[in-house]
Amino acid sequence: MPALVATPSSARLAGSKRFAGTAVQARPALPLRAPRAAVQTVAARAATSKATYICVDCGYLYDGSEGPFDKLPSSYRCPVCSAPKRRFKPYAGATGRNDSKSMNARFEKVQRGEGLAASGKADNSSLAAGVVAGAVILGGLYFALSSYYN
Repeated sequence: MPALVATPSSARLAGSKRFAGTAVQARPALPLRAPRAAVQTVAARAATSKATYICVDCGYLYDGSEGPFDKLPSSYRCPVCSAPKRRFKPYAGATGRNDSKSMNARFEKVQRGEGLAASGKADNSSLAAGVVAGAVILGGLYFALSSYYN
């Protein structure tokens, strides 16, 4: 639907002295943009396909020889320590070779918490478990006290 814009023109609005000398003119609508969340999702997907992934168990860097990491089957395993695909995390540190000396240095960096990229997928499982446990305790306390005082 075209947007209406008031501009001076020879046409007048009927029955209105207030808008005398003003006309309403159709203006083409602005082109639609993709929602911000969709743009961020596409950008994140593009970034993860080019990201370097590290095995947190041994320090092996996935080199992309079998295609993008996201496209690998869930049965993919680390060629060095046989860790499953879920043990690989995005890596922001300097990439290098997969010789034993470099892998040991990267492994120690990962163990100290350095070099891992912020993937946006934080592990909130312990937080969820704590919330559920707290709700169960509060519910039990409520029923125990309500039965005691009734």
